[in-house]
Amino acid sequence: MGIICFFIKRDSLEGDSIRMRRKTYSHGGNWREAAKKYGLSPNNILDFSANINPWTSSLGVEEIVKDNLKDIYHYPDPQCTHLIKQISQYLGVDRENILAGNGSTELIYLAARAILPRRALIFAPTFSEYERALKASGGEPKFLFLKESQGFSVNIQRIIDETKDVEALFICNPNNPTGTFFPKDELLQVLKITEERKIGFILDESYLDFKYPGETLVREAQKSDHLLVLRSFTKFFAIAGLRLGYGVAGRYLIEKMAGLKEPWTVNCLAQAAGIYLLRNEEKIKKIREVVNKESEFLFGELSRIAGLKPYPPEANFILVKIETGFSSSKLQEDLARRGILIRDCSNFAGLKDKFFRVAVRKREENLRLIDSLREAI
Repeated sequence: MGIICFFIKRDSLEGDSIRMRRKTYSHGGNWREAAKKYGLSPNNILDFSANINPWTSSLGVEEIVKDNLKDIYHYPDPQCTHLIKQISQYLGVDRENILAGNGSTELIYLAARAILPRRALIFAPTFSEYERALKASGGEPKFLFLKESQGFSVNIQRIIDETKDVEALFICNPNNPTGTFFPKDELLQVLKITEERKIGFILDESYLDFKYPGETLVREAQKSDHLLVLRSFTKFFAIAGLRLGYGVAGRYLIEKMAGLKEPWTVNCLAQAAGIYLLRNEEKIKKIREVVNKESEFLFGELSRIAGLKPYPPEANFILVKIETGFSSSKLQEDLARRGILIRDCSNFAGLKDKFFRVAVRKREENLRLIDSLREAI
């Protein structure tokens, strides 16, 4: 009887542990779960929880997918030859320095497996998959906490000082969810030190296209033995469901990651969509202008709501602090019942249950968010 009770208890604890991990590493954009939980039609949900650009639908990528549907009966090109050629032309870097992946997340995990750092420096708060990838490869994180009292900014010299006892460094620029942004000249200082100390430097530029495309370090990455720059089609180009991203690094690191990569992770429709999207540079510029204009509008409206403190946007999302008795989980729940999803940031390391994040959407949708926040708060 005692043995039976032991196993029941152990299973219960393991189940609790799994549920805790799922909560800790959960992400935004789970509209299916919200629709089921709150009895909503997916058509009546406004999703501000995922940082997806709503304007790129004007690029017509759906037509490209339809035109290439026949390719689903064949294996995709495992080398992503034509896609990498297009990325090479778009960035002005050599093809040998580019590796495509199933979203930039696949490349985060590949980088951790290729570098195998025993310890890595990671911001807190930041994208949780850096920590997960590091732990999956047997490493441990050293957290550098971004302080609210300092507006979540951090001195570059402090980053450099904190790398003395690590073998890798992860930086998201601009950082999700704080919006912390590092200009290129500061990151070049970090790169110099990581090269000297032979530290792997994983620089995630998934949000750079929204505001600072000229601040990329892709040119430096192709010449470096230690820098990997990650880019994504998920955020700016809004093809989250197709899963497409790429990395730029020196040939040694690219070849090592490619050797660890499973075959056919980038499907044929993702490859076709990526090639098409990168050929629309003029439209990309116009979309960037619209996003930044609407970011300023949404930030201004949020600033006018008593009890909320938004942080200035450096990409297509805004971190907001609640300065009333509300918790972020309570606010998230209240808005979800109204068909509006926000990102409760309480499960980000370094943030309390007083922060939430919203993506920038179109004017009519942003106004609905503002009205709902006023009513809820």
